[in-house]
Amino acid sequence: MNITIQAYAQQLEAINYKSLWIGSNVMQKIDGISDHTAFTRPIPELHSVAEIIGHLTALNINVINKIKAYLSIQQVYQSDYWRSNEELKTIGWKQLKEDYEQSILSLIILLKDKDDSFLEKTYQEDRFIGSNPFEFLLEGVIHHILYHLGQIGIVIKLLIRK
Repeated sequence: MNITIQAYAQQLEAINYKSLWIGSNVMQKIDGISDHTAFTRPIPELHSVAEIIGHLTALNINVINKIKAYLSIQQVYQSDYWRSNEELKTIGWKQLKEDYEQSILSLIILLKDKDDSFLEKTYQEDRFIGSNPFEFLLEGVIHHILYHLGQIGIVIKLLIRK
């Protein structure tokens, strides 16, 4: 089954804003979380919700930059993939949520004007030798967001039990 680039954009939109059969979307899951809860690790080995959202924002920006590099468009600032709670607290929970939302909306908008042939174009992978088609990248970002959406749910449940 061939998935269109518009279908990838719609999946990104759904995961973040629409009803999902798995439960809450990303924005529903993080809406209403207090600053204290956002920056609390339920156990030292698990990331806080703020760390996960900061990570997802960095991932989205990385994907945006790969697309922009292919299109020869100026890239945007890329932060570290995993920033500490201390660093993220200086940004603030409200701004972290806004940055995440801006990154996902920017990615969706960037995809919406592309045709399906774009999925076959390739990008250079930073951490691995070689290149991959953009379809691989988009599938990966969707899987990655869903994976971390589950983590956010677990972190919140553990914090509520404390």
